[in-house]
Amino acid sequence: MFFFELIAAVFDQLRPRDKAARGRSRTRAVGDKAEDFAVAFLKQQCRFRVVERNVQDEDGELDIVGRIRGNEGLVVVEVRSRKEGGLITPREAVDIRKQRQVVETARRILRRKGYHDVLRFDVVGVYLDESGEPKRAEHYPDAFDRSVLKSG
Repeated sequence: MFFFELIAAVFDQLRPRDKAARGRSRTRAVGDKAEDFAVAFLKQQCRFRVVERNVQDEDGELDIVGRIRGNEGLVVVEVRSRKEGGLITPREAVDIRKQRQVVETARRILRRKGYHDVLRFDVVGVYLDESGEPKRAEHYPDAFDRSVLKSG
C-alpha cells in the first residue's frame, strides 16, 4: 500500500499547479509558452502578423502561420524549445522527418483553407531557463523548403 501512495505523491508533485495547465501535459504547457514567446519575438523583430495558430488536421499540426512585411506569401513557423546549454539546438531538433511532416501538413491544411500563396518555412528556436521559462529566441528564416519531400 505504501508503494502506491508514494507513486501517487510523485505524480501529484509533477501535476501542473495552475488550473489552466491541468488536463494538458507539462510538455504541452511549456510548448505553449514557447510559442507565445516566439510570436511576440517575431512581431517585434520582423513585424510578423499571425494568420493562423495551432492549426491541425488528422495527420499534423502547424505551430504558427503568418505574414512578414516585405516577404511575398505565407510563412509557416515551426517552434522548438530547448533548455539553454542542451546537447542539440532547437534548430537541430527540426530534423528531416519533421521538415517533411511540416511541408506536407502545410500543403494539405492551407489548400483546404483556400490559401494558394507562396510558402516559406522558418524555424524559431526558443531557449528556456532552468525553470522552463522562455529566455531568448533565435529566428532561422527559410530554414527548409518543399525539396525535403524529394530527398531520401
